[in-house]
Amino acid sequence: MSINLSVQSVLDSIESAQKNDIVPDQEFVLQGSVMDLSVSVLLSRLRGLCDNADSLPETFHDQEICFILKDFSNPGAVGPGTGGVMLRVRKALDHPELPWQLRYTGQPEVGNRPALLRNCLDVPVSSNICDFLHELGAKVDHEYVSKGYIMRKGRIKVTVFKIFKVGGKEVQEGVTKSHVVELSALTTRVDEAIATDLRIVADQLKPLVNLQNLDYRRL
Repeated sequence: MSINLSVQSVLDSIESAQKNDIVPDQEFVLQGSVMDLSVSVLLSRLRGLCDNADSLPETFHDQEICFILKDFSNPGAVGPGTGGVMLRVRKALDHPELPWQLRYTGQPEVGNRPALLRNCLDVPVSSNICDFLHELGAKVDHEYVSKGYIMRKGRIKVTVFKIFKVGGKEVQEGVTKSHVVELSALTTRVDEAIATDLRIVADQLKPLVNLQNLDYRRL
């Protein structure tokens, strides 16, 4: 059975906590994109690099709703870096029996690292989480549907997915003619060796995709 992207992150946290009594609350990330026409070639290369090369990649089909919760001590400020907090609610469209997920990611930390580092928390929640956030005063900023593949290489999670607009049409419209490619790994602040491992995997995917340490505050 395919496991939802956010659910897998929670399972990783629980497993690590059981082994080390420490829940990883940091995430290293590298991101890039690949044109739709080249996705099959990229997936073939990833299957050779990742674990379980003999099996097909797991798939996921999620809807994500992004909320902005204002800082009530500064009511005029909204959005990342302005006093507001972004919270992401995700549900698995292909597995409605799975719990919804509430995800928080902090601002990227400044530093000369091989990959972007940010705070990250994933929590399984009930399906009325959107009503709860509305009661707190949070507002929907945007929402989208993501559909793609997930693979593993040790502690590294590799996702290749396309983003679609949310609508009532049976055939959803892609936002772009490309797929997002992301390498990520949950860790703790004292364990930064995994960032180097991310960069090694990223370099093996060139020239198909150039995965970068993106700081969205500069975009």
